[in-house]
Amino acid sequence: MALLGEESRGAEATRLLGTASTMLAPAHWKAELANVVWKAAVFHGLALERCREVFHLAESLPISSVDVAELWRGAVGRAVTARHPVYDTLFVELAVRERIPLASYDAALRRRFPDVVRTPAALLRRSR
Repeated sequence: MALLGEESRGAEATRLLGTASTMLAPAHWKAELANVVWKAAVFHGLALERCREVFHLAESLPISSVDVAELWRGAVGRAVTARHPVYDTLFVELAVRERIPLASYDAALRRRFPDVVRTPAALLRRSR
């Protein structure tokens, strides 16, 4: 992940973030990020000071949050049909609604929604 400086994917994700003037995400994205940061701290020893830096960086990103209430009906339908958790299908629903691709490293999500979800590398190749 770009904000955590993950070596294997961080540079790639950072390049993709650099191509976006604005981004959209369901409003729960901050809770999702908080959970990722928590996992990095508890399971990988990320220092609390670095956690604070990640949140500061996240707050500076040009992300427009979309109310979950605008997405949940479609997201639940997609989740049931694909048998995939709704917290992910909220992102899929938003991407479909806005007719934009969804960047994700989640292989299961890409398999279940191949017409919508792309890796950051694929999106970077497409933007050239």
